[in-house]
Amino acid sequence: VAIVVMSFCVVGEIFTPQLLPLIVDFSQGGEPFLNLTVKLTRIMFFQCFFMCLIGISMGILQSYKNFIPSSLGSIAYNFVMIIVGIMLYKAGLGIAGFSLGVVTGAFVDFLIQAIPIAKSEFKYQKGLDLHHPGVRKFFRLFGPMLLGVSVSQLNLIVNKYFGTTVGESVLSQMQNAQSIMQLPINILGYSIAVSIFPTMVEHYSKGMVQNYKQDISNGIRSVMFLTLPASFGIIAVAKELIRALYLQGKFTTENMLSLSDILIFYAIGIVGYSIRQVLLQGFYAVSETKTPVKINIFILCLNMILSFIFVRVAGALGLGFAYSLAGLTSMALLMFFLKRKVEDYHGDEIRDAFIKIAASTVVMFVVIKGLSFLLEHVLPMERKIYQFLDLIILIGVGVLVYILMAFILKMKELTSVTDVLKRKFLHR
Repeated sequence: VAIVVMSFCVVGEIFTPQLLPLIVDFSQGGEPFLNLTVKLTRIMFFQCFFMCLIGISMGILQSYKNFIPSSLGSIAYNFVMIIVGIMLYKAGLGIAGFSLGVVTGAFVDFLIQAIPIAKSEFKYQKGLDLHHPGVRKFFRLFGPMLLGVSVSQLNLIVNKYFGTTVGESVLSQMQNAQSIMQLPINILGYSIAVSIFPTMVEHYSKGMVQNYKQDISNGIRSVMFLTLPASFGIIAVAKELIRALYLQGKFTTENMLSLSDILIFYAIGIVGYSIRQVLLQGFYAVSETKTPVKINIFILCLNMILSFIFVRVAGALGLGFAYSLAGLTSMALLMFFLKRKVEDYHGDEIRDAFIKIAASTVVMFVVIKGLSFLLEHVLPMERKIYQFLDLIILIGVGVLVYILMAFILKMKELTSVTDVLKRKFLHR
């Protein structure tokens, strides 16, 4: 896999100027915009190779049910990326410094994964037995799983392509909104899906089908318990979040309001893209790949059609809504066909949990909006420190209200989420 990815990276390095126009419209930015993009993309291809090594290392560690390095690696990746990026930017490398920061962060992430592997019982053996059952199963599942994991990123590429027709400044705002909405998906949705996958496989392979179904139910409810309030929380504090993070320098109040509106439409899809991660693992645990592939291809086509329509109706807001609608549709289709595949996976539990989670989320949303209105008239928001204080207070109160509602409504998902996160981050 590493050799194949390295080959793709080399091809990408060579043909970057020819490949980029296929996904980005450079007609408005001109040749300077193209040259800068080519330069940054060529730097970022090194990150792609390290991310491949990280993925392989995570797979090895997770086979030993060791999730700590992947958690620490993700934190180190973001920390190193920011610190190195700022240092190189101030050293005179400009925006390229942040690209080099991304590459450095990926390298550090890989080292964090590689060190425990070297200390484990894992032994690398040269050679490739193409007739080994495990190897054959890998190649059979590789393509469908790759498409399943990549569909959200491919949808973002479609969004960016249509976004170039709206304007360069709007495209930048879309990318910022996408980065923010991807955080809960990757940190919450993907983490929980990955942590329960080995258990799903173990239960199904041992004929413990009811336990496997319970795993699916627990996974869906746990992700929903975290991402539904995260989605509406981001919607509730969109303006405050963007103001604290971006309102400075050439970033105007008008830019802040525009970006916060775009973020709201992208945040709608957080739940869909998060829960689909669990559903995909449910299919893969029973070695079913055809159905997810068909659904993913349909979703890609649907996103293209919706983006083409909505960008003409509402511009960047329409693209955000198209992306979110595609994610929610993907979740609905995966739930429907997985239920047909394995019959019922405790749908009553999921429905009851959704009602309680939705009710708690509504209460949290109302409290946040009311408090936000109050703080706007109390704190001097022209100072950056009070902008962050405002954001921290809103998030903190929102979390406390939601947890309180979870206790009042006796939601067992609170315990389930705690157990899953302990397995993921503390290896307990």
